[in-house]
Amino acid sequence: MTGHYSIVFNTTTGSRRSLRISNPNTDLPLATIQAAIGQMIQNDVFNQDKGGLESVKRMELTRIQHEIIL
Repeated sequence: MTGHYSIVFNTTTGSRRSLRISNPNTDLPLATIQAAIGQMIQNDVFNQDKGGLESVKRMELTRIQHEIIL
């Protein structure tokens, strides 16, 4: 099974920044994922021109499952 996380951040300027993480390790505990996101916000991984990261607006996991029929 493949998939991705979609994370949308609020910025200090009121806009939003998004990030997509392909083929994530879905076995990680939620606390570990939240700590990693906290580090991303604390270290502001995006370009500051569009505002600093402030908080998480939304995080979604999309799972894609392929089944061979023939």
